[in-house]
Amino acid sequence: MTLPFDYAVRNLGRRRVRTLLTCLSSALVAAILVATTAFVRGLERTFAGAGSDDTALLLSSVADRDVVRSTTVAGLAALVEASVPGVLVASDEIHMGTSVFIPGREQPGAGFVRGVTLAAYDVHDTLTLVEGRLPGPGEVIVGRLVARQLGVTDAEVAVGARLVIEGGEHVVVGRFSAPGTTIEAEIWTPLEPLRGLAQRDDSSVVFVKLADRTALRRLRLFTDRRLDLELELVTSREYYSELVAYFTPIRRMAWILAGLIATAALFGGANTAAAAVQDRVRELAALRAVGFTTASIVRSLLSESLLLAAAGAVLGLFLAKVSLAGGAVRLAMSAFSLDVDAPAVLVGFGGALLLALVGVVPAALRVIRLPIAAALAED
Repeated sequence: MTLPFDYAVRNLGRRRVRTLLTCLSSALVAAILVATTAFVRGLERTFAGAGSDDTALLLSSVADRDVVRSTTVAGLAALVEASVPGVLVASDEIHMGTSVFIPGREQPGAGFVRGVTLAAYDVHDTLTLVEGRLPGPGEVIVGRLVARQLGVTDAEVAVGARLVIEGGEHVVVGRFSAPGTTIEAEIWTPLEPLRGLAQRDDSSVVFVKLADRTALRRLRLFTDRRLDLELELVTSREYYSELVAYFTPIRRMAWILAGLIATAALFGGANTAAAAVQDRVRELAALRAVGFTTASIVRSLLSESLLLAAAGAVLGLFLAKVSLAGGAVRLAMSAFSLDVDAPAVLVGFGGALLLALVGVVPAALRVIRLPIAAALAED
């Protein structure tokens, strides 16, 4: 004989406190796994999505591929366009981390400001202006994650707001998005006014958009010949891949933390399942004595555990979705959004079910191995 499915369902209501605690444990595991997956995928998307094969960076050879530390001569973009066939457009830019003051707040925020010319909007074609217009002197546009980066509300960096950068007051005239890049946490403003405020006579980097790989070889030859400029060429895909590799330890730590929490939940679930079976040893032995097969009893135990884990996982997914909605993580001078997408849901839900399955196996083995007579004699 086999046990009906509703037997497992009814058993969940017999020990309500234990059922509730086990459900919450599954919810916690699912939520942690979803949050970890969202963090890791968000980090990977932010840097990996910014690279392309048709864009290169010209940096100072002594900057160790750091755009903030790099310095290039002003007007290098025009020189590159005139000297290298196959260059579609070149963008002279200043990249700087600086304090951003917001009227009404005592403490400034740590922001990332980029000084650009109109050429930048052709080179960085992932940028889309979603509100307002492009900036002029004394104006800025902000990415959709700038508020998270500065630690302020969205209203404080909305169109019409005022920001003080390098001692100069700027009006926010637009907002932009650039999915899959670090640009969304940046503030953009015209190059020359920022150069004056920062008291710089140089630039940080030149982004170059190329027609083909032949143009890339010509650009590399240009940098090799012009030793006086002290330039290093790196493709944007290579540059952002190195950034992804740089943050690999952080991703590993996130997974290790999730693994430790899942392991603790596994041992807790195994102890709970063992205790549940111990309390029901005589009941389960009586079922075997009246003709119910061992396999059907094991299936019933597995059904109880999986039903409880599934309910907890749904609760955990809901909590993760609510808590992570619109969330972002600040990371150095950048930020990235946390999105609960399909892979994150799959990892969270599947992980909770797997832990429930593994946790109940020792208890199921105890049912199989214990003789009926010995089980009926237990207290």
